[in-house]
Amino acid sequence: MDMARRYSALPWVIPEHCEGCGCCADACPQGILSMIETSKPGAMVPWLDQVDQCTGCGMCEAACAWSAICLTGFVKKARERFIKERPDKLPESLP
Repeated sequence: MDMARRYSALPWVIPEHCEGCGCCADACPQGILSMIETSKPGAMVPWLDQVDQCTGCGMCEAACAWSAICLTGFVKKARERFIKERPDKLPESLP
């Protein structure tokens, strides 16, 4: 089975909005969303390292008070982003 087709939505992280509280990671029933450190000291963002285990349930989105993570129907792009574009640098606009 094509793993990218087993769900209709995946989380999309917006690092610029993230406060690094970890509520989204705590809400993940699969336990696969974790907070990762970025190149900015002390700055953390949520990330899926096991993207193919995500069920697209939306619990992470519901838990985020900052709208820093939302579900997207663009599953292929979201999956590729989690696999290939792990953030190692935050945008310059962040404090």
